[in-house]
Amino acid sequence: MQTLVPIAIARKFSAAALTLALGGLLAACGGGGGGDASGPTIDPAQLKGRWVTAAGVAPATTAVVVPEANGTASAWLLAQDASRLVKLVVRSDSSANGKSYALGQANATGQAVTGQVNAALAASPKTIAFTGLNTGTLTQSDALATPAVQTEVQGNWSATLGGNAQTVQWSLAATGSMTGSSTTGCSYTGNVAAMASTAAYSVSFNESCADGSKTAFSGVGTLNVAKNGLTVVVTSADETRGTAVFFAK
Repeated sequence: MQTLVPIAIARKFSAAALTLALGGLLAACGGGGGGDASGPTIDPAQLKGRWVTAAGVAPATTAVVVPEANGTASAWLLAQDASRLVKLVVRSDSSANGKSYALGQANATGQAVTGQVNAALAASPKTIAFTGLNTGTLTQSDALATPAVQTEVQGNWSATLGGNAQTVQWSLAATGSMTGSSTTGCSYTGNVAAMASTAAYSVSFNESCADGSKTAFSGVGTLNVAKNGLTVVVTSADETRGTAVFFAK
């Protein structure tokens, strides 16, 4: 569970669009160079899961961490008020680096962030914290151990944004292929694929808008428990833009 507003999609979506309730959040895509900080050697794969701040802690944050094939892990941290998204790459030396996106600011550019992950994986419950990100300590709420099921995202999804002024609709086939459109004049083609190693979906798509802009995005998606809510968090290919969209079936 939880992002940014500044991308082609973000340009079309108002900040109010991101106030929809979070059902469960995201997971993973890697990239980026090494961080400045380093600490104890860790296995990033052991950080897999959904992590949340304790009740009453501000800012309330949800993180989804998924392992990558290159030995790193991707962490997506979303403020539960949809005001901020952070995408990080976590490495075996405990360093973490990536981009932070202010979702309530139209066309805001992602800002580089670096830090270190402090993990207490022998504790019960397990906890992690990211220095320098003002997210506090997060407790594991779900190990995301069960692989995602492709057919559970099949169907028609809609996100109503901006005080019901804007709508995005996606149609997902059984194969995961996606087509869609928005009332702001954008069209979408892409893919939403179940991950074999975790309860999340890899998301990639191209957006083409009436103003002539064309942007490629990638990120992750997660379903809520009822399987009728899909949270999608993505960044542009150059990671300058990012956003979160909350779909309902």
